[in-house]
Amino acid sequence: MAKRKSGEASIPFADVRMELMSSRDVQAYQRRSDLVVLPVGCIEMHGPLVPLGCDAFIDWAMGLLLARQWKCLCLPPIYYTFPGASGPWPGTVDISSRATVDYLQAVVLSLLKGGFKRVVIVGSHGPLAAMAQCVIRDVFQATGHAVLHVQPYNPVIKKMEARGVPYGEPGLVLGSMQLLGLGGAFDPSCVADRPLEFPVPSIGALRKCQAQAPWIFSKDYQHTGMNKQLKASHADQIAEAMAEAAAEMKDLPRHFKQYQKEMAKLYKDKPWANPKAWTRTE
Repeated sequence: MAKRKSGEASIPFADVRMELMSSRDVQAYQRRSDLVVLPVGCIEMHGPLVPLGCDAFIDWAMGLLLARQWKCLCLPPIYYTFPGASGPWPGTVDISSRATVDYLQAVVLSLLKGGFKRVVIVGSHGPLAAMAQCVIRDVFQATGHAVLHVQPYNPVIKKMEARGVPYGEPGLVLGSMQLLGLGGAFDPSCVADRPLEFPVPSIGALRKCQAQAPWIFSKDYQHTGMNKQLKASHADQIAEAMAEAAAEMKDLPRHFKQYQKEMAKLYKDKPWANPKAWTRTE
C-alpha cells in the first residue's frame, strides 16, 4: 500500500482507504493490482436510536475489512441511494431508485475507465440488491466487464448469533462504528424490546403469495426492532464477528479473476455461433 504518513497509525484502516491516498499512490498500487472495493449505503431513519448512516457505516466497515483481507483499496462509501420504506421520515435522503442506478453505474464505469478491472460493490441495504443487479448486468452488457455485488449482512449476523450477541442492524452498526473509530458515538441502550414488523398485515400476506410491494413504515421501531439486551459493551464482540466473516471471503479475488478469464474465453469462442453447438433432441 501507500507509504505510511505521520499520524496514520491512529486512523483506522489508513493503509487501504483510497480517499487518504494521493493519485501517485493509486498509480503505484495499480501496477500490481486492479481490485477495488466500493461500499454503498444510504442515509435513512433507523428507529429512535440508530444513526441515519447505519447502512453506510456497516458496508464501509465491511468493505474495509474485506480490503484488508484482499490487500486492495477501498473507496469511501456512497451515502445517498434509494432508501425504501423510511422515505418520509425525518433525516432520510429520499432519492429514486432510477437515480441510484444511474449514479452507481456512472461511478462503476468511471472506476473501470480508470484502470480498476475488478470492482466489488459491498452493500447489504435491502433495496440495493435489485438496483445493484441492474447496474452489474447493464455494465456487463455495455462493456463486457464483470462487476460483483456482495452482501455480507447475513454471514455477519450468523457469526453474532454464534457468539450469543443480540443481533440485527442496531448491533451490526454498533460494531461497525467501533471499527471506523466512531466508538462511543452510538449508545444502543433502550428500556423495552420492539419487533421488526411490517406497517400493515397485508404486506406479509402478499409476500406469502410471492408478491413484492413497496411500503412506508408507520412506527419508527419497525425498521430495525429494538433489543434491550444490546449494550455498547457488545461492540468489540460484534467487530470480531465482522472480521471473522470477512476472513471467510478471503478467496473471492482469486475466484473473481478466474471467472473473468472463463467469461472472456466464452465470448471469444462464441459457442452460440457454431452450427454444431446445438444439443440433439431426437
